[in-house]
Amino acid sequence: MKTTLVRNLAALVAVTLFLSACSGADAPDAAAIATSAVQTVEARYTLDAAQNPTMTETPVPTPADTPTLTPQASALPEPTATKQPLDSNGKPCYAAVFLADVTIPDGMLLAPGSAFTKTWRIQNNGNCAWDSTYSLMLASGDAMGAVTKIPLTTTVRPNESVDLSVDLTAPDTNGEYTGYWRIATPFGGTFGVGINDQSLIVKIEVTDKPKRDVGASVTAFGLYSREPQTGCNPGNIAAKYTFSATITMNAPGAVTYHFNQYPFNGPPDEYKINFPEAGSKTVYWVLTMQHESLQGEQHPRAVSVEIDSPNSDVSERFPFVFTCSQ
Repeated sequence: MKTTLVRNLAALVAVTLFLSACSGADAPDAAAIATSAVQTVEARYTLDAAQNPTMTETPVPTPADTPTLTPQASALPEPTATKQPLDSNGKPCYAAVFLADVTIPDGMLLAPGSAFTKTWRIQNNGNCAWDSTYSLMLASGDAMGAVTKIPLTTTVRPNESVDLSVDLTAPDTNGEYTGYWRIATPFGGTFGVGINDQSLIVKIEVTDKPKRDVGASVTAFGLYSREPQTGCNPGNIAAKYTFSATITMNAPGAVTYHFNQYPFNGPPDEYKINFPEAGSKTVYWVLTMQHESLQGEQHPRAVSVEIDSPNSDVSERFPFVFTCSQ
């Protein structure tokens, strides 16, 4: 269409020039006529364009032009496993060490229906203190009593020891019975003793067998105190060492026992203790140490306790070093 209009414009300009040449009177300027004709044509073309707009294709974006949506990270933190805090020595919060069966050694004979108290001595080997929010709890096995959870009555700080006790009753039927106890934390979960996290065990044999099965055993033994704690007294008795021993009897009866000291120092004295019923009792023994000729010299010693009747049983030796410089 634009080409046709241009051709018409050229013809119009030619006619106008011809007429202008034929008449000599005040003819309009040929340049002005040409300019007017061009403006007319441009106006016409603009009107036609407005009435017939040109369709322009919108380019389809290629895959490279298409933006990639990146998932936004969640505002919620990822769950993390709860770990026990470790101190500078690598100790966890909850850890315990078994020290002794203070009462009722494993396999002790008890009469059917008899009441007894089981006591364990353990040490807090972790880096967290145990308070009354912690409990001794039956984890599995034979309950042998109505109470299965007992809150601690004292605070046990790291490296301190504690005696944990539970009152139980032997079943009425003969047989072996075992209960597994653990320490329950206030935050859920339990822990035992040792590197294998073992439960504390109470194991008895209920029987109505004759008296020949009655026996005693040493269930705990060690140094109770030293007087003075360090150094020596000015008199002949340089120091006194007091030892404690827990003897457990599985039935009523009498127990005879004695203490040994090493190196051997003459025949030991014999002692006797009576049990009106099955249970445990703690006895004490004082070893006096006199001044030696060489005050600063160290003198290794050891002590044990031994049961003579109704059966034989002996504890492990407790070693110590006597010196006035400590």
